[in-house]
Amino acid sequence: MKSLYQIILNEYFEPAMGRAVRVTLAFVLPLIGGLLTGHMGEAVWIALTAQLLSNVLIPGSYPLKILILSGATLAAAICAMLGTMAGHHWLVATLLMMVLAFLGGFVRQTGNFGPGITISVLLLYLLTLDHPGNLHTALHLFAWVSTGGLLAIGFTVLTWAFVPFSPFRRSVALVWKALADWLHAFYEQQLQPHAAQPEVLNPLDEHELSFRQAMNDSMEWLSRKQALSRARLYRNVYQLVELRRLASQLANSLSALRTAVEPYQHDEQFPRETFSYLLDNLSRTTERLAISIISPRRENIYLTHIGLERSRHSANLWIEQLNAMPNASSFKITEAIRSIVDILFHQFEEALQILDSWISHRTDFTLFLRQFITSASIPQTIPWVRFPMSFQSFIFRYALRLSLAMGIGVAIYKYFHIPHGYWLAMTTMIVLQPEFGATLQKAFQRVQGTLGGVIVGTMLLWLHLPLVINLGIVALCSFLMAYFIQRRYAIAAFFITIMVIALFHLLEPVNWQLGLIRLLVTLGGSALALLGGYAFWPYWEKYRFPALIRQAIAANTAYLQFIANALAGQRISFQQLLPYRRKAEISNQNAFLSLRRMQEEPEIHQQFLPDYFIMLGHQIRITRLLNTMALHILETNPVEELHRLKNLFDQLHHIIQQTHDTLASMDQPTASPMTRQTDEWMKTWRSLSKEILTDISSHMPWWVTWLDQLYREIIGLYETVWRIKEKST
Repeated sequence: MKSLYQIILNEYFEPAMGRAVRVTLAFVLPLIGGLLTGHMGEAVWIALTAQLLSNVLIPGSYPLKILILSGATLAAAICAMLGTMAGHHWLVATLLMMVLAFLGGFVRQTGNFGPGITISVLLLYLLTLDHPGNLHTALHLFAWVSTGGLLAIGFTVLTWAFVPFSPFRRSVALVWKALADWLHAFYEQQLQPHAAQPEVLNPLDEHELSFRQAMNDSMEWLSRKQALSRARLYRNVYQLVELRRLASQLANSLSALRTAVEPYQHDEQFPRETFSYLLDNLSRTTERLAISIISPRRENIYLTHIGLERSRHSANLWIEQLNAMPNASSFKITEAIRSIVDILFHQFEEALQILDSWISHRTDFTLFLRQFITSASIPQTIPWVRFPMSFQSFIFRYALRLSLAMGIGVAIYKYFHIPHGYWLAMTTMIVLQPEFGATLQKAFQRVQGTLGGVIVGTMLLWLHLPLVINLGIVALCSFLMAYFIQRRYAIAAFFITIMVIALFHLLEPVNWQLGLIRLLVTLGGSALALLGGYAFWPYWEKYRFPALIRQAIAANTAYLQFIANALAGQRISFQQLLPYRRKAEISNQNAFLSLRRMQEEPEIHQQFLPDYFIMLGHQIRITRLLNTMALHILETNPVEELHRLKNLFDQLHHIIQQTHDTLASMDQPTASPMTRQTDEWMKTWRSLSKEILTDISSHMPWWVTWLDQLYREIIGLYETVWRIKEKST
């Protein structure tokens, strides 16, 4: 179990408890009103809608959240009307379900909020199928569902009034939290130095990719241009962007430090223990800094200062021990490492200077008003739903799959008049994910949680609990469901099942048969989802990954050429470098996510998976080496001393470009002239490197190490591509 401190710490970054309280209040308050007024039927519809829409995760500003929730409320109310009027006819209900599910398949692929809105809207359609009626009844349901949606919007507005600027603060704080997790993974790697395999991805690589994803998410909701346009009204908005920039530069420094240290970590004299202390202190300092961004209280910032001083002491001690290593070139090596460490601490100090300026001696209404107006006026891009009507589209295939599977579920339910049969299509909708591996995992979690919930819920029925206690069980289960739904879905499904049984018991007396029906229909819906995921036009990752890795190699090729141009004398700035670096890192992240999805698929569709991981490992290390070289060029500007390296970079550029072209022609016969040309480039590189690297080895030995590593990684990538090509032909 997590410690209380860790739970509170996580609440800073992802306020799951706050959201769970909001969801529970939105659900329980209408139920209490219904019990007091005797209008329980209307209250249930209001409560269900408010709970479903309050539980939707919508990142970004509060005005954007309100806009999206308003659209979801209207869609839910219309679908409730349609469900009521179609409930009399199984064929009409089925066809309408297929149309709505097809549209929902596209919505589900739109942003982080897509799945929540799709499930909410389609679930209300399914529930109203069990309450057929005429237009008058449908209009009543439209009003009740709309009221529930307005209640969810009201709680969002209330949250906005208390913490108007929190979404933007949190998006930047999560970047620093991801950096802290990356540092902690680096620290843990020192405790198990022989656990990582050099050729494949390890947890440290994965944390690096997670940091890049957090950066992209934050930039999506608050760009530098938006911050500059609002800085005059509220200067903290621009300082937030500066903090994110510093996190990005710190990540680059950390990547460079890892590259500089790796060749010497296997030396028995390497001061590993002191280095691990340094990383642990930096990780704790970074985490505390992330907390200070969300909650800039004096004590948080003071503790961050203390952590940074402790880290600086560890760094000085570590560098002293590096100097004492019995290595002829240790002084030059330490000089490069010291330079990186100095840059890293300078970036931390810049971040702390910004936080120091946030310490306020008093809080006034003017400051609150500035935060509120700024949060309301920052323009946000509306995430419009895309409808790619092509059978080659991954989204289109998923929409078809969802439409057919849910249509079958509704047809079975309505044609055979299965009691509570809407749970069949509902389970199919929840379990059926865009990827088969995720569908399989979701099905197992759903069945596992439902089985446990049925057992416990049925036992509670036998106790004949008073009404107040039964309502308390509903409220508690609603809270725990909302808390766990993004963390442990099996636990959430357990509490959902108990909540449903208790809610039915509030309306009318029920027996053990309700739990049995819930379990059997859940099993049927999960089986239907698995059938749909495997048989209805799946799109396996083995068809997507080659294109993604080609994009990643092309991005690294352009990045390498950019650095080569800088070595030739072209002056570069951080802003010029950033697009090349970001494109390489985003491409690596996309390829990594594809491989993670492939791991969850059936083994028959995992062809070349180990080789793909090796290939991506080379890719990530190439990007890291290029980041290290770029950092050194930006900070020291050694172009005059390194201009001769341009010839070496040209040969490496030819080889990596040839690798990209080979991957693009994977299904074509092997071309001997291509391999001979690559051999010539490799031979030229080795010949030039003997002369050029010898000249710079005396005063810049780290560049010799970096170039040797870069050459080996590019050759490793090239050989892996050819190994896959030979296997495939």
